[in-house]
Amino acid sequence: MQMPSPARTVLVLLVVGILGAALAPAGSIVAHAQSEADFVPVTDEMLQDPPASEWLMWRRTLDGWGYSPLDRIDRSNVGELRMVWSRAMTEGRQQGTPLVYDGVMYMPNPADVIQAIDAVTGDLRWEYRREVPEDIGDYVFNTLWQNNRNLAIYGSYIIDTSADDHIFALDA
Repeated sequence: MQMPSPARTVLVLLVVGILGAALAPAGSIVAHAQSEADFVPVTDEMLQDPPASEWLMWRRTLDGWGYSPLDRIDRSNVGELRMVWSRAMTEGRQQGTPLVYDGVMYMPNPADVIQAIDAVTGDLRWEYRREVPEDIGDYVFNTLWQNNRNLAIYGSYIIDTSADDHIFALDA
């Protein structure tokens, strides 16, 4: 397996940190993400027309456009962006697309690991490490079982598929 270069790892962490700060709701710049008691479940309506500050699915909207309507970063100030935090990720291929909801970045990691990260500070709120069968390499090609590209959020659940073909949901 080819390991990513240190420069590529730093680039991935830099992009994740900048996206976290840029996509965090304006009110969360001062305050951290809401507590579990304040969690507002994600609805069909929210998925069909997501609030500007939320990234609730791959490419943000159902049409897959990948456009953010936020306007705090534009051509005149993009050169002033600086890294505000970075965080190590699970070893392996980094191909995940984070979701951002209510100031929390939900990040899929290789080998069925999911992290909930405060998008403003980079602090780890929780991490889930699903136990992967020891013999998974016997029935899933090469290291493809380590890939974890996307998550879904619906209601109060983070939903993922596992390397060994299970679907599981975690409390957001």
